Amino acid sequence: MNARPLEGLRVLELGQVYNGPYCGLLLAAQGARVIKIEPPGGEIIRRQAVSPGGASYSFLMLNADKLGVVLDLKNPHGRRLFLDLVARSDIVLENFASGVLDRLGLGWDVLHTVNKRLILASGRGYRPGSEWERFGAMDFTVQAISGHMEITGFPDQPPVKAGATLCDMLGSTHLFAAILLALRDLERTGLGRPVEVAMLDATFPALMAYSSPWLERGIDPGRTGNRHSVPGSAPYGIYPTRDGWVAIMCVTDAHWASFARMTADGELAGDATLARQPGRHARRPWIDERTTRWSAGLERSKVLELLATGGVPCAPVRSLPEAVEDPYMLEQGLLRWVEVEGRGRVRVLGSPIQLRAPGARHADLPPPTPPPQLGEHTAHVLSEVLGLDEVAQAELARNGAFGPEDAPPPV
Repeated sequence: MNARPLEGLRVLELGQVYNGPYCGLLLAAQGARVIKIEPPGGEIIRRQAVSPGGASYSFLMLNADKLGVVLDLKNPHGRRLFLDLVARSDIVLENFASGVLDRLGLGWDVLHTVNKRLILASGRGYRPGSEWERFGAMDFTVQAISGHMEITGFPDQPPVKAGATLCDMLGSTHLFAAILLALRDLERTGLGRPVEVAMLDATFPALMAYSSPWLERGIDPGRTGNRHSVPGSAPYGIYPTRDGWVAIMCVTDAHWASFARMTADGELAGDATLARQPGRHARRPWIDERTTRWSAGLERSKVLELLATGGVPCAPVRSLPEAVEDPYMLEQGLLRWVEVEGRGRVRVLGSPIQLRAPGARHADLPPPTPPPQLGEHTAHVLSEVLGLDEVAQAELARNGAFGPEDAPPPV
């Protein structure tokens, strides 16, 4: 079975939407015991439920292998319980807007006083004090501010957002790495520390193909559609076949020579002016036209077979169902089946980060536990971690620690 190096760590996750919960999922996949703490009524994407089971499918995908606890952090008794859990935990993970924890009386100074070894991991849209902070941060808005939206789309059309939740997930994975660094620092110093990753910061490296021409020569490639920002790359784009589309990428002169040979297009292969990148750059529209004429007459599989045989980078442009339903997703542990009450069998996210045995070709993971129902493990956690019996928990419920007095009791 794959190694799970974070076993024994306790994480209090105050995650919401995608950024915090995905980081929590990555920690849980490595063996950490992640306790998801939600407000009365649940976190944002749980409340977006449109199907049976009391939670949206996105919530289910992001929150397997976690325990679920409800605490009202605006209530002094709920806040006290949280601090008692902090004293017995290793990591607090949150992605609230900057300042929210301070306003709740749960800022770094308070948490560090309670537990000197605690790591506070914060996912943000922007660094505190940034001029952009006042706008609020969602994946869509960070794509806009980061420059990603401006380079996406076609030159004669408005900017377009990336379909994927680019900023949330890049922020999450960088925050996961920051937590590992903080754990290493804890080994050396014996002291915990706050770590923070802004989505804006985490998405900047992905701009490199566009930022490098600007930094080097003051050239803004602008929106390049399906073309590469490097001018000499041709053919480079999405081309039709009889039964779909293919992505073809010729970046080097060797790619080009092989492409011309595999297409058996004498006019391409015999034109010496196309042998080097500058010549291909000058005739990109014509090359695209020839490539389209060739690919459109063949089945997608044939185009891919020819180009792959010749060492030309290529891929099918797969539909969403093709990508999601690929057996590879389950074989590699990227999706995992789990039984959810009220929903039946569902597929939830796994982690692409796996410490496998040398040579292992498939995931070898323990079966996931279902995403928690709202407050499902509140009583269990308070009993196991804090030693609170039913009488004490009932008194806390009457005092509003889990929400209004008429709220359902924790289970």
